[in-house]
Amino acid sequence: MVLLRAQTLILGRRGFSVIGGKSSGVRERRLGRWTLPALALFAVVLGCSVFLPYGVLLRTAFLKNWSGPAGLENLTLEHRRFVFVEFSQTRLALQNTFVLGAAAATAGTLVTTVVGYVSLRGLVRGHRALAFLATAPVAIPGIVLAVGLFLAYTHPPLVLYGTLAIIFLAYVTKELPVGFQQVRAALTAVHPDLEDASRIFGATRLRALVDITAPLVRNGVIATWVLIFIGSIRELSATILLFTARTKTVSLSMFDLRESNDWGPIAVLSITMLVITFAMIWLIDRFTDRRIV
Repeated sequence: MVLLRAQTLILGRRGFSVIGGKSSGVRERRLGRWTLPALALFAVVLGCSVFLPYGVLLRTAFLKNWSGPAGLENLTLEHRRFVFVEFSQTRLALQNTFVLGAAAATAGTLVTTVVGYVSLRGLVRGHRALAFLATAPVAIPGIVLAVGLFLAYTHPPLVLYGTLAIIFLAYVTKELPVGFQQVRAALTAVHPDLEDASRIFGATRLRALVDITAPLVRNGVIATWVLIFIGSIRELSATILLFTARTKTVSLSMFDLRESNDWGPIAVLSITMLVITFAMIWLIDRFTDRRIV
């Protein structure tokens, strides 16, 4: 909370806004003699953080003995068959993960967009409190949030434990700060003068929002949905205290397999999650452009 307050004090007076209706292009800078060192640093960081772990996952997913040599005699598709054919949790876990991720992303995006716009434009009293509440969950550990939800919704008048609804609340709450900061950054870049200019020519606030602001923040809103979706489908800390046999997710299924040291099936599920995540990132580049016309 102290760090959040410090961020507000440091950055509160600074702003970078679009006043022309178009975003600026990318400026290239030549590195000169620093080109090779920069490329080497990039390659080392990318290799250690991306290629090496993902390569090990691929290797483990197709080997009988993950610690043995990668010879033909050690290759197998048994892990894939076990996960998608024999393992009874997979289908339900994938279904729950997608439903929770899509629902949390949609609800979270709607809430953060409304709260971000209202708080940034100062349309209601207490708009600063709204911004604080939207950011505050970042200071709450996921497992602490889960304890609070468990104690709140396991007895009347509202019993949600044992349903996807309680996990949905956990996901929306936990991902709210990420979505709010993303939407707020997009809205901050749109100067209020653009809306004021449209209102001078007779447009209502709603019409100005739809015709002026919405096209300029569209990419940010789409990115917010994807970020919340990705954060939700990989969440474990809050889910682990709220799940039941019918509300397991992929992360929980991987945790169960870890108890029996089934690293091959874990690697298969991990690759499945990576494919989903990379597909969502590709959708950002496919359906959002960098130019505002």
